[in-house]
Amino acid sequence: MTYNPIISPLDIEISDDDFFLELGNLMKYYMEKNHLYSSWLKFSFNISENKHIDNIILSKKYHLLPFIPSSAFKYKKILNVSMQSITKIMKSSGTTNALQSEIFLDKQTSELMSKRLMLDTNLSIGAIRRPMFVIEDKSIFSNRSSFIARGAAIAGLLRYGKPIRFIVENNKIPPRNLDLLKKSLENDKILIVGTTINVWNYLLSNSDTPEIDLSNASLIHGGGWKRLQNLKIDNNEFKKALLKKFKLSKSINFFGMVEQLGTVSYECANGNFHLPSCSRFIVRDQYTGEAIPDGQEGIIQVNSLLPYSYPGASILTDDIGKIDNFHNCSCGNNNPIFTFTGRQKLAETRGCGS
Repeated sequence: MTYNPIISPLDIEISDDDFFLELGNLMKYYMEKNHLYSSWLKFSFNISENKHIDNIILSKKYHLLPFIPSSAFKYKKILNVSMQSITKIMKSSGTTNALQSEIFLDKQTSELMSKRLMLDTNLSIGAIRRPMFVIEDKSIFSNRSSFIARGAAIAGLLRYGKPIRFIVENNKIPPRNLDLLKKSLENDKILIVGTTINVWNYLLSNSDTPEIDLSNASLIHGGGWKRLQNLKIDNNEFKKALLKKFKLSKSINFFGMVEQLGTVSYECANGNFHLPSCSRFIVRDQYTGEAIPDGQEGIIQVNSLLPYSYPGASILTDDIGKIDNFHNCSCGNNNPIFTFTGRQKLAETRGCGS
């Protein structure tokens, strides 16, 4: 049985009221299809009937809508459809010996997420296909039905490459692959794609990588920031290093999470992250769990209209950040700006860069 939304998550602009109306409908669908989810709502939020969700929507107290912690997907196989309907299993990267989250996608959910990702990516980098160099070993795609997070992030961008070359082999970039990259730069504007940590390890901090002129290239990267933060490397320092070593000024960072694939935010021309139209964030106090005003730091709760096959519409992350709800970014995107500032203490380092 497929889910039939009232508000399409593929709409370019979605009002807050429409967004949360559809979010509530999704939650009611989860309650019907998933006994683990309905038990969690009854135990943690005293929500056991559709009318409880409807009352929250009518009151417009959207912060009272239920959520599940991102860690839940590490301990249970949580899905709304039969395993026979699942076409892809997405796994968080995690740390060595750490439990991985497992996210189960059926055909409907997978196609919807791909379409939404394409819409947001087109708005950020355009729809033109260009020669693409992926800072990854192609073995990451050896199993097309099961991806770790970084593979999923890269897979969504492959449609923008023609031809596509994976340039990492045996944990290094061979000189012949660097020669291919330099040759392509002579005639084309190219795309370089990879996790942030791979860009750092294979290109920026690797003394064996020559100082190639990449001024004719655009870099799209994301994931692995937690490790770079331990090295005192932030986005500004990262960009300075790219400019100094490679003369590369077109660097676009992106944010996404395996628990809500398809909901991706690309860094705008001013270096800001704006909320995607199919997502809303709520920030909660680290100690009380209460929703707090814009501009204050707390735990980020990410809401999305894309998950159908698993109950991922509202997830409480381990990330600390804030929302700046103003509309004067000169890039032209009027959606609120969000900033991540760290992780909760004792939260493991993870992300799509591992």
